Amino acid sequence: MTDGFRKFDFDREFAPDGRILREGDTFKRVYTEDEMQMVAEQAAEAARQVAEIEAQEAAAEAAGQVVHQVAGLLGRLQAESEAMRQDAARLALASARIIAGAALEQYGEETLKDCITEALADLRSEPRVAVRVNPSMSDALAEILEGEAAQHGLEGALIVRADADVPRTDCVLEWRSGAIERTTADIESRIEQAVKNWLAQPREGDADITPDQAAMGGQASA
Repeated sequence: MTDGFRKFDFDREFAPDGRILREGDTFKRVYTEDEMQMVAEQAAEAARQVAEIEAQEAAAEAAGQVVHQVAGLLGRLQAESEAMRQDAARLALASARIIAGAALEQYGEETLKDCITEALADLRSEPRVAVRVNPSMSDALAEILEGEAAQHGLEGALIVRADADVPRTDCVLEWRSGAIERTTADIESRIEQAVKNWLAQPREGDADITPDQAAMGGQASA
């Protein structure tokens, strides 16, 4: 009796160097050196891209934090700058009041004479003009204004009266149909208004505004 032959499956495959590439239906993948190098390069490139993305995200986050901090700092600087501007204005106002008061006190007689003389130019048609001043100023002004009245056609029509209720640096002019007064309080009010006008101007234009423009509300002269 003849035994049946069992077909031998050549299912084992060898590489040229003797390594087993296939054992039956199971394959064993063996990488060459070039393939290993390529895989390593691909892995390195993937890692580099991930690191670059993470670095960009970190940089963007850091930049956002810097912008936020700078914005906060600029806000504080602006507030501090405005506070300093207000303080400077208050100091200027206080100084101007002191200087104006000292000037009026020292040159009160001269400033009163100039004020009254300027008003007399518009009162030539009045038959009588009365000037009320502080008693400490009445005698000196009466002598000075007598000549001024004659030059304005008011000789004998101008009367200087001493009034203890009138501050030393103030004066009141009265005539038949009206009256005007020059007071220290009015001068201080105009100084204060000039400072307010300056504060109301945009900061960029502060350096271009003259004191005269500030006193007129910041309007540039033509």
